[in-house]
Amino acid sequence: MTKLNFSERKTEEPALAALAQGLRRLTADASVETLQQETVAVAVSLCGAERGYWAAAGETACIGDTTCFAVGDGMVVLEHAQAVDAALLDILATAASIALTNAALREQSRQDRSATGLAFEHTLLHTLVDNIPFRIYAKDRDSRFLFGNNRMARLAGVETPPQLIGKTDYDFFPAELAAKYFADEKQVMDSGQSLFDYEELVEDQDTGELGWTVTTKVLLRGADGAVNGIVGIGYDITQRKQMEERLRERTQELEEANARLEAEKEQQQVLIRKLSDMQGQLLQSEKMASIGLLAAGVAHEINNPLAFISSNFGALERDAKDILKLISAFEGVEGLLPGDARAPVAFMKEDIGLDDIRQDLDALFAESREGLQRVKHIVQNLKDFSRPGGTEKEMADLEQGLDSTLNVAWNEIKYKADVVKEYAGVPELYCLPSQINQVFLNLLINAAHAIEGKGTIIVRTGHDEKVVWVEIEDNGCGIAPAHLDHIFEPFFTTKPVGKGTGLGLSIVYGIVQGHQGTIGVKSEMGKGTVFRVALPRT
Repeated sequence: MTKLNFSERKTEEPALAALAQGLRRLTADASVETLQQETVAVAVSLCGAERGYWAAAGETACIGDTTCFAVGDGMVVLEHAQAVDAALLDILATAASIALTNAALREQSRQDRSATGLAFEHTLLHTLVDNIPFRIYAKDRDSRFLFGNNRMARLAGVETPPQLIGKTDYDFFPAELAAKYFADEKQVMDSGQSLFDYEELVEDQDTGELGWTVTTKVLLRGADGAVNGIVGIGYDITQRKQMEERLRERTQELEEANARLEAEKEQQQVLIRKLSDMQGQLLQSEKMASIGLLAAGVAHEINNPLAFISSNFGALERDAKDILKLISAFEGVEGLLPGDARAPVAFMKEDIGLDDIRQDLDALFAESREGLQRVKHIVQNLKDFSRPGGTEKEMADLEQGLDSTLNVAWNEIKYKADVVKEYAGVPELYCLPSQINQVFLNLLINAAHAIEGKGTIIVRTGHDEKVVWVEIEDNGCGIAPAHLDHIFEPFFTTKPVGKGTGLGLSIVYGIVQGHQGTIGVKSEMGKGTVFRVALPRT
């Protein structure tokens, strides 16, 4: 560098002010480049140069109308300087050299810290990528591996990640799986749309076992934004899939077990209903059997005195008539008696009311005969209704059974309803008469209970080629529609507590079903109800 020759003249006040201001700028925490520019600017101002620039030591020489002075490892070159104060420039050079040294040290320190940070971040990232429980890899546009972590290497069946570089999935996996991976990656790169969290089938090349991963594939772009390939991230969900499959199997087993339990429960409910029905029928049958035995016993006990009363009554009627004939004969010869003998006889005839006896005796005998016949009829109805020991089917007249049942239940009916019979003369039926009579009794009693005040019960019969049917109709209160589906269920009743067991119609239904028959009901609230029992003729 050419030695500077500075002119000797006194420093002026403005130059000192400019130097002071420049030195203050040089103390700022600026970069080396900025401090170099500031030093040149201050020098130009002090020397009144047209322009100046910074040069490295040895890059230029002071020739012609240029002025140079050294500042640290560099120099300031001024062109066409008007006034040069060596002292001021020396101060500037010293201050600038110190500032530049400090700036260089700061930059070196920052670079050192940055390098240290980058090294730490690189180590941290490398540790995370190699130990994270995900497969991480990058591929170029031809789906060749650019990078892969340890998990990816293990899945591909190689010892270290570098063994993946430059190869494709076809080098590691079955062709059908590799083709699927290629297709997915081509779709991402061609469409520019990433694939997120989709399930993908994989094969572990170490174990040969198939498994599942959740995979995400995103675009790998260069600094210019161009698509250079893809980055893939996947994590194993094989265990979760197996657990889900076991859960599905267990759920299916539980559902099947629950369905079996529900079916068994339904069967148990059916059995319980049948058992309740049978129990109710058994209780009613036992009750009816007891009633039947009682009725049969009563009928038998009544029959014995009734037999000799009937026999004696016939003899009494005959003897009474004979006595009247004898009295008439005596009356024929009464005139032959002396007057004093006739007087007592006339008095006695008047006293006993012989003429009234003659007039009333026939009526009294007729009424008594009718009473005896009624007793005989009631006894026969009791015997017909009870049919003790009726466990074997036999031919029976349903209309006769209806009459017998009406007579038995007449005390329950006579105050509530008039009974209208509309018999069609049905043929005899093969059945258990005592059970059929029980059906009629329950339906008739229910009809009477349904009537408020005084009403009418109509009993109809009919038949066709297949069935004989009986209808019992009342004009009572009717059955609510909501109850119609439940009236044949055991223990269902709409009567107040203590007024009904809910077994009557259930027993009726069971008896009719036991005879392979049907029972139907039609009812309208406020108008009445019709029950129809149809029994097969064969």
